[in-house]
Parts: sequence; structure tokens; C-alpha cells
Amino acid sequence: MASSQARQDPDPDEPTPATVLQKRQLLAQVARRTGLRNSEVKAVVEATLAELGEAIASGMTLALPPLGRARISRRHDRSGGEVITLRLRRRTTGAA
Repeated sequence: MASSQARQDPDPDEPTPATVLQKRQLLAQVARRTGLRNSEVKAVVEATLAELGEAIASGMTLALPPLGRARISRRHDRSGGEVITLRLRRRTTGAA
């Protein structure tokens, strides 16, 4: 009983640990949703990811429903690469 009292509701402003979607998992999910083979999906997904990466790197805002609207909120050059923080705005479920 003490442990349940000690446990508090998570702070909504604190980030939660992320579940990672790997590219191979994305390919399998797209293949399942479309009914296409993984080999057919792979070229399209890789081209899409490349285009998205180039758009983000050039500073473009992405307007991609149903994913949402993404824009760069911070950009830092670090040793080993660039760190880009995106702000993603999505419609709430049931919004028109």
C-alpha cells in the first residue's frame, strides 16, 4: 500500500521514454497496410524519407496530414552532426 501511495501521476511536462519505430518495422507496416511486398515498399519509403530529410535540413515546414505540421524549433551544430528539434502540431482526435 505504501508503494501505491508513493507513486505519483506522471508530470505531463516531463518527456516519457520513447518507443522506437525502426525502418524495417515501418517497411513491414506499410507493406501490410498496402498489400504490397516489402521490396516494392522499400524504394518508396526510402525515397520519401530522403525527401523529408532534405526538406527538414533546408528549413522547410512540413504540412503532411494526417502526420501533422512540423517545423524546426531549434537547430544546433554538434561534433558528430547537427541536432534539429522539430515541433509537431497535430489535430486532436475527432477535430474537423
